[in-house]
Amino acid sequence: MQTQSEWEWQVSNDIFKFIKNELYIELRFFDVAFSELIPQVDETIETMSTDGNCIFFKPEHMISVFKKNSKYLDRLFLHSVLHCIFSHLWVRGERDLFIWGIACDIIVEYTIDNMEKEILKRPLSWLRMQVYEKIDENPDGISAAVIYRELMKTDSETVNRLHMEFYTDTHKHWPKEDKMSVAQNQTKDKWDKISRQSEIKKESQGKDSDKGKNFWQQQVKTERGKKSYRNFLRKFCILKEELKIDMDEYDLNYYTYGLRIYKNMPLIEPVETKENLRIEELVIVVDTSYSTSGELVKKF
Repeated sequence: MQTQSEWEWQVSNDIFKFIKNELYIELRFFDVAFSELIPQVDETIETMSTDGNCIFFKPEHMISVFKKNSKYLDRLFLHSVLHCIFSHLWVRGERDLFIWGIACDIIVEYTIDNMEKEILKRPLSWLRMQVYEKIDENPDGISAAVIYRELMKTDSETVNRLHMEFYTDTHKHWPKEDKMSVAQNQTKDKWDKISRQSEIKKESQGKDSDKGKNFWQQQVKTERGKKSYRNFLRKFCILKEELKIDMDEYDLNYYTYGLRIYKNMPLIEPVETKENLRIEELVIVVDTSYSTSGELVKKF
């Protein structure tokens, strides 16, 4: 015998399997991304939400929507996955949380609508078409950060209309602080890796002739934007011991010796070596053909 909660949990998990299978048929290069988010119950929400590790949902709501429109759940789940692919959860910085959420929802919905997949299609409202036309005017692509800047110059009534139009999942479980914790940084790095793996898998399949099939790849590159060379080089660092006073550590031998001889007077002697992250070897290759000027190389 099952309780109502146990039955709802089992049925919800079956629905998630169905959603992932449907999406996998159309978007096979997202296989790792679809399996990364672990289903987790949150009775306080009426849609889905993610923190990069789990996908939160209300079982009763999930079952009700599935009976009425299963395709909507396909789109809803992909919406949350794309937030992770684009790193929207972790790159907000000091931006306003509410406005940033609207900007991220707009760019994700724009991406999904441009994928031109049958299971993801939905009728476009007049407001949505107007927004998409404005986005298409930028030939170099557009990101959530660009949309955010435009929204900051927009009146509150229009912003609320856009929020209602593009609202899909709740951002309840997104990081609320400007600075991320170690765990959140690790989650971001995990999704950066998944994003690149998905991109490589898609490229290995060859380019599609139909417009929109490769759109998400273009959007990923736009969303990545400029990367910090400091963070890039940190990936090649190793822990290395250096001859340097470490004021955070002390020699335990002297400490216990002091306690043994003087009873209540430990001897504190800082350690003379310290472990630091260092790049052991770095090679920079500069193209010295006619396309590179001497002044440019010197500046570099």
